[in-house]
Amino acid sequence: MIHTIKANHPSFRTVTLTPGLNVILADRTPGSSREDTRNGLGKSTLVEIIHFCLGASVRRGRGLAIPALSDWAFTIEVSLGGDRLSVTRALETPNEIRVASLSDTWPEVLPTNLYGRWTFNRKQWQALLGKALFSLPAHQLKKYNPSFRSLISYFVRRDRHAFGDPFSHFRIQKPWDRQLHVALLVGLEWHHAVQWQSIKDQESDLKDLRKLAKRGALPFNGNSIGQLEARHVTLSQELDERARALESFKVHPQYETIQQDADRLTDELHDATNANIVASRRLRLYQQAVTSEDPPSEESVEKVYKEMGVVFTENVRRSLAEAREFYSLVVKDRRRFLEKEISRLKDRISKTDGKIRELTETRGTILQILREHGALNEMTRLRERHAETSVSLERLKQQIVDRRKLESDRHRIARDKVDLADLAARDREERRDTWEVPVRLFNLNSRALYQAPGRLVIDTSDSGFRFNIEINKSGSKGIDSMKVFCFDLAILEFCASRGLSIDFLFHDSDLFDGVDSRQRALALERAQE
Repeated sequence: MIHTIKANHPSFRTVTLTPGLNVILADRTPGSSREDTRNGLGKSTLVEIIHFCLGASVRRGRGLAIPALSDWAFTIEVSLGGDRLSVTRALETPNEIRVASLSDTWPEVLPTNLYGRWTFNRKQWQALLGKALFSLPAHQLKKYNPSFRSLISYFVRRDRHAFGDPFSHFRIQKPWDRQLHVALLVGLEWHHAVQWQSIKDQESDLKDLRKLAKRGALPFNGNSIGQLEARHVTLSQELDERARALESFKVHPQYETIQQDADRLTDELHDATNANIVASRRLRLYQQAVTSEDPPSEESVEKVYKEMGVVFTENVRRSLAEAREFYSLVVKDRRRFLEKEISRLKDRISKTDGKIRELTETRGTILQILREHGALNEMTRLRERHAETSVSLERLKQQIVDRRKLESDRHRIARDKVDLADLAARDREERRDTWEVPVRLFNLNSRALYQAPGRLVIDTSDSGFRFNIEINKSGSKGIDSMKVFCFDLAILEFCASRGLSIDFLFHDSDLFDGVDSRQRALALERAQE
């Protein structure tokens, strides 16, 4: 128990506590005016001092950490593990807790010892208190451990919000913290609460991953396993095709030279074909000209003039004969020229046809070589495309693995929740004789305050332990405060029955705000009883 509360300033009145019920009052003197109240006289500060000496954190400007108390140090005398200790903590050095009269029965936590006074840092002091008052293990888990500071806050409630819910000691207490510590206090297997929170963390991470997948932020971009598998089949086919192409690919050592020869032959073939086309057109023109090169006859000319009534003289007739003879010579010369050109063009076309056949055959042979062989740079490109496809396929395989794991984790988490709920339900049944004790104690405490007893309800679900308190007329502030009173008194008595060393309970007067005076009196009587 806590015996005394002291300070290093004479203005502080030492508070001495005795076994049983202690009520600290601020009274009004006969000379007090109507404006004088009992507020602001240090009653709530006592709760802060107790927490401070029991290892609470210090935040500048809050609680005791104000400039007016900067040179203050507080001391409590407390019985702990068979020793009556004097515990001193100064606001100037909040990470040093000096403890006097500590025996050598604490081998696991032995910090600096100077002239019979032990100096702990805050973490060491909390570890010692956790072991001494609640038998907490010295070696904690990596995450979600029972905390001495959280447990002690159910026995020394100091936040106004702590009196609104029996299972919480401050307003923003996390669900896992509340579930774990209440389970421990009522005798349930608190490790189940740790496992539930671990599953909830995995479930939360999985939900975040699924959201990222839907937004396309993950490699598989929200694709289903079926879609990824279909893509896998396509890429596998492409990879096989590229592998076969590489396997059958032959590199010709003179591929580039042969390619140039093929290009040159193609150009020559095009030139020869174009030249033959031009020569063939000219040949047709010459052949048409030869057939039309006949001089007009003399009789036809005379016939035309005779029909016109013109009679030629002998001299004129002689001139026409001479002209016809000259024209006939010209026609013959032109016919000989055309026939010569026609012969030359035919010979040229024949030779060009032969060249075209030769070029075609040579080019065909070269193209056959090119079809059967390739260049080194082409093979390099084939290898690069094969490698790219292979990398894409491996990446896709990993995406399928990740996608399957996402689905597998979802199913596993669902199974784990069901399995853990079944395990917790069985364990709850096996521990019935244990947790029924605080349930009965709560019922007795509530019956002392109300005609109908309340009920402390302890359930399990697939999301964890569920705790509830049912009292008729619940809902008003006074009833809710008395739920806290009945619960705290029950777990204090239950912890004592289990052999734990926690044997004190502090309630600030905030607990009784809005409580009917009759219930307030009954609560004090119940505490005294």
